[in-house]
Amino acid sequence: MNKEHEEVQSESDIIRGDVLESIFCHVPLIHLVPVCHLSKSWNRALFSSLRHFNKPKPWLIVHSQTSRPPYTTAASSVAFDPRSNLWLRINHHPPVEYVSDLRSSNSTLLYMLSISKFSFSFDPLRLTWHQADPPLVWRTDPVVAMLDSRHIVVAGGACDFEDDPLSVEIYDLETRKWDTCESMPVIFEHSAASMWLSIAANTKTLYAMEQASGITCSFDPISRIWLGPFDLRHDHSEIRRMLKTSKSGN
Repeated sequence: MNKEHEEVQSESDIIRGDVLESIFCHVPLIHLVPVCHLSKSWNRALFSSLRHFNKPKPWLIVHSQTSRPPYTTAASSVAFDPRSNLWLRINHHPPVEYVSDLRSSNSTLLYMLSISKFSFSFDPLRLTWHQADPPLVWRTDPVVAMLDSRHIVVAGGACDFEDDPLSVEIYDLETRKWDTCESMPVIFEHSAASMWLSIAANTKTLYAMEQASGITCSFDPISRIWLGPFDLRHDHSEIRRMLKTSKSGN
């Protein structure tokens, strides 16, 4: 055991229990990573602090990019840690320059799509970027979602000159290949773009809801077919009837 480790071990014997856990709850989360490797007692105190004191909260990550071509991205981003109430600068490897504007598909997937490149990142701090060939169909405003740790779905948003504006493709991270799937339902014919649809995804299903009508369809990545449509609009007349019945019952 080296001298530095002995000093840390000695300090952990002095500062322990609730005191050490209370100290950790004031330290920025990103700076707590090395603590796991200092000693077993500090490691236990750290995880106890994360469970019982000032639990981690979602971070806000801000990426800087020019709004016009060539859409240059900054070499670093800033992240706000609400647990510590601090802004931190994160150095990372930005995606390929001169590709396209940077877009987000919920908080788990950040991507850039051009006619020659598809760049994406799904780790929390965007420290790792993956480069892939573009989809077979050229798209300007598609729905993009990651359904599990292996597949990314790109749907709709095709350019006007493409034969099928509702086309759907799925990218396999292991084989690094694109496969064509069943096209989006015809009901999305005039709204098959991310600006007109609200998207939700989990590990098994992609849900697409037309914002204007509330009509929703789901996509199964295993069978690669669409299900629905489902009408998620509230029936206001039914709600009023239920409220009236409830009041008369009182």
